[in-house]
Amino acid sequence: MPLSEAIRALSAFEPPAALPPVDLALLAEVLEANGLAPIASYHLETCALGAGVPAQFRDKLLALYQGVVNDNVYRVMTLRGALKASPVPVVVLGGLAAVDWLYPHLAFRPLGDLRLAVRGEDGAPFAAAARGVGFKVEAVAGGGHGAAFGDDRVRFTIQEGLWQGGPADAPLFARASPLPAFGARIFRPSPEEMLLATVAEQAEQGLYAPLVTFVDLRELLRLEPPLDPRYVTSRAAALGLSRALYGSLSLLALHFPEVADRAGALLPSLSAPERAAVDAVVRTASDPGRLTHLRGAQAAARLAVLPR
Repeated sequence: MPLSEAIRALSAFEPPAALPPVDLALLAEVLEANGLAPIASYHLETCALGAGVPAQFRDKLLALYQGVVNDNVYRVMTLRGALKASPVPVVVLGGLAAVDWLYPHLAFRPLGDLRLAVRGEDGAPFAAAARGVGFKVEAVAGGGHGAAFGDDRVRFTIQEGLWQGGPADAPLFARASPLPAFGARIFRPSPEEMLLATVAEQAEQGLYAPLVTFVDLRELLRLEPPLDPRYVTSRAAALGLSRALYGSLSLLALHFPEVADRAGALLPSLSAPERAAVDAVVRTASDPGRLTHLRGAQAAARLAVLPR
């Protein structure tokens, strides 16, 4: 499919020499909607891939790239004040963890929602420290298992586990690695925990997730040493994420066939009815050119993949 080939070319960290023939108007919409405009713009402006691409198309993406650069730098620098003040361990999640780890440049990936994991018993001292640097609690989130903070400039949420409202998760903290650039008590997840956190985030969207989150998965699967299949599948089963893991990895293999073998090594076992239900979601979520879906489709998909 020309659109998929163009997306793969523009989201690769080492892009090919030429852009495959594609409807540029549709491609621009898809790149913007899926968080891929910044990395695509970088390639078009710095690599042979951009030769011959119309200036109007490049200018549209360049404006998005510049916006992401400014937004990412501003939000990271602002949030860093709250993180450096934290007296308790914090694990960064989502785009904030991915961009500092899986991507070669801060501008390649929009940060999206800023999410942090904080143990339940550490919530009060973290909140007190955040207030000390100008952040205040704006809302209780996740059914009481999290909170949203803001300072009129930047907003972030804290949660106890891998996903918003999910249960407290000791392995997330036990397996985390230090992230000293953000503070002495700041950590990033292990590759396996990051994979499962990303899968849970995609499940919240019924697998109709932005393609940039599949780039996150692609890069996680390229890490050396490879992710531990037994750990991933057993953890997914314990968390109720097996259906979501199966669906996310199936979509990943479709979007980025170069990691299909590694994705296949992590596939969990499902019953025949579960597999049929998730396969149906994968089929409807697999077309990157479909930017809208039938009313209720996402809600039905969520039922098929969310933890029960």
